[in-house]
Amino acid sequence: MQLMPQGDHYVWYCEWCDTRNMTLWIKIEKNQLCCAACQKKFPAFEETRSSRPSGRTSSYHLL
Repeated sequence: MQLMPQGDHYVWYCEWCDTRNMTLWIKIEKNQLCCAACQKKFPAFEETRSSRPSGRTSSYHLL
């Protein structure tokens, strides 16, 4: 799933039901999005790297 910034919203498509959703950027809480049509929940952010050297914290980025 890709989050596409568009003004004050992120536009994204549900991978389950292929519905277009718009979510206010301030409404993305606890790393979770919910589809307006099927109510399925998805993580909002993905890890940028699968493995990192110990001692470093993992980081996230928007796609």
